[in-house]
Amino acid sequence: MNGFYRLTRFLFLMLCIYLDAADGATWIENFNNASLDSWAKHDPENKSTWQPEDGYLDVWVQPPPPPGGYDEYVLQFIGFEFDVDELNVQLKVLEERNASVGILIGQYDSSGDIFDRTISILHASFFGKIVIVPEKFDLLERDREVFQAPAQPNALEISFHRGDFEVLIDKKYFAKYHVRQLKTINCIGITSVVGLGRGVIANLVLDDFIVSGPDVPENGILNVHPKGKAAVRWGELKQR
Repeated sequence: MNGFYRLTRFLFLMLCIYLDAADGATWIENFNNASLDSWAKHDPENKSTWQPEDGYLDVWVQPPPPPGGYDEYVLQFIGFEFDVDELNVQLKVLEERNASVGILIGQYDSSGDIFDRTISILHASFFGKIVIVPEKFDLLERDREVFQAPAQPNALEISFHRGDFEVLIDKKYFAKYHVRQLKTINCIGITSVVGLGRGVIANLVLDDFIVSGPDVPENGILNVHPKGKAAVRWGELKQR
């Protein structure tokens, strides 16, 4: 009996190790690092400010005054290099005023333009719905739960697997999309979209940015140095 117990305990331990290896590691950016070492932004007109404060990420945007569309500002995550066919990304949202927030995900373009092959999955407050930007991909909406996105979500989550993008809002399944051109991804970030000509300052307060998956490095809380640069994608967004 004692030998059987030891064997059972050993097999259980091995199963736990296997499941932990299969799930991979989790990196958590808690924004306690005031220097934002794990992130990079490029803003030619210096309209956006991304500043960690008291363990949160404050985002302030003063959009250009001319009306006629929306501008998208992106803070790219560069904590580690990756090119994977499976990844989970989560973002906690505390406040959302005069701006919409989302997760950018996709591939770098071979020419070096990081936005040619990325999409943004946004909670668009000014549209009152989830929006996918841009529409140039062969984007196939597979299925959707019948519920209205909240006026302000507490958490956004994207689970990526070989071209499938499963979207969850406040831990509740919302929809699944498929982009056949994106079988792997090597670019993720936080995106903020602000309407032009509103004459108001946009503000977001964000919390933990969590990345997990089979190929995520084992390193707990992020505190690393940047490996690249991000940019700002400009353009008019259309309601889906």
